[in-house]
Amino acid sequence: MNTGVPFFDQLVLHLDGSHPGPMNMALDQAWLEHGDAPVLRVYGWDQPTVTIGYAQNLAKLQEGLPDWPVVRRWTGGGVVLHGADFTYSVIVPGSHPWSETPAVESYRLIHGSLAEALCAQGHSGCRLAQPEDLVEGPFCFVAPALHDVIRGRVKVAGAGQRRGKLGFLHQGSIQQVSVTSDFWQKWAQSLAHEVRIITEAPQEVLDRSEELVMKRFSLPQWLAERDDLLA
Repeated sequence: MNTGVPFFDQLVLHLDGSHPGPMNMALDQAWLEHGDAPVLRVYGWDQPTVTIGYAQNLAKLQEGLPDWPVVRRWTGGGVVLHGADFTYSVIVPGSHPWSETPAVESYRLIHGSLAEALCAQGHSGCRLAQPEDLVEGPFCFVAPALHDVIRGRVKVAGAGQRRGKLGFLHQGSIQQVSVTSDFWQKWAQSLAHEVRIITEAPQEVLDRSEELVMKRFSLPQWLAERDDLLA
């Protein structure tokens, strides 16, 4: 799992509220574009919501989805049902050395640290999925991928990532187990030497989020075909 050594010198812990799906996706992208330090954003949903991975085909999935709002993520991965889960994002700007961590390794390290934090909260037996644990399928929490967090045969945490010159975005969900309100601060303190807690994003992140909702994440063509109105 994790080595016990913090990944970051400084980390912003954004204890956000609940938002509609398009705004949640927009806030993560806006943080990636405008953040100058790693961010752990913890957030909820204003109603039960489905997110689908960036590369998934909505038409092929539609029959199997509940009658909930659906939004396409900017990250990969499978279908995730949100509502009773606990959601977070780790956002690392391109200016930070950790943004160059290879995809598989960053996934392993983040989930290794998360598994340790879950074990420390009493969810014993949480570990990283190995090749023999893997299952294929379009629905994230019935199909463990390499280095997802599992407990016995049950997947309890998975994520999708997006990487590029801006840095990387890791969008994660915890399901099948509960975490207490102090869980996120304790986990953040294991990720960084210094943690700064905020409850509202900077104005430039909020402004960009509003634009991204209108020009990308709320658009039918983004949901169906990944088309948007961004320049």
